[in-house]
Amino acid sequence: MAARKTTSSSKTAAEQDQADKPTEEQLQQKQFPAKSGAPDVEVDKRSADGSEGTRFVKEFVVLGRDWTGEEYQHEANRAGVANEAIQRGLHPRGDVSFDGAEDHPDGESLTLTYSVDTVPASVDHHPEDTTTPRDIIEADGGDTSSSKAEG
Repeated sequence: MAARKTTSSSKTAAEQDQADKPTEEQLQQKQFPAKSGAPDVEVDKRSADGSEGTRFVKEFVVLGRDWTGEEYQHEANRAGVANEAIQRGLHPRGDVSFDGAEDHPDGESLTLTYSVDTVPASVDHHPEDTTTPRDIIEADGGDTSSSKAEG
C-alpha cells in the first residue's frame, strides 16, 4: 500500500498568494509616504530634478546667448515651477526662489535652478494656501486675463 502524502500547511496556494500581497494600507503608504510621516520622501519621489527636504527643485535649460537674467525672464520660470509641482501632486507654498545658474555641458546653454517649499497634496490640510502660477504672475505685475485689450 502506498503512503499518503500529507501537507504541513493548512493554507491553499491561493490563500498563501493572497497573504503575500500587500494590504491596501501598505500600497497607499508606498504611493503617499507623507501619510506615513515622511513628506520629504514623497516630495523627492515626485520631483524630477531633485528636492531638498520638502523643497521642490526644478531646472530649466536655456540658451546662454538669450539669457540676460532680467526679472521678466524669471516670471515664466517661477510660474512653471509652481505649475509642475502642482501637476506632480505637491502644493507650493510661498515664493519660488531662483537658486542660481550654471554652465550646461553643451557649452552653449545655462541650467537655471529654482525651488519652492511644498506640502504633499496627500496630507495638505490647507490647500487654499497653495501658491498657484496665477498668484506668481499677478504678484510680478503680469496679467492672466484671456481678454487682453488690443491697442
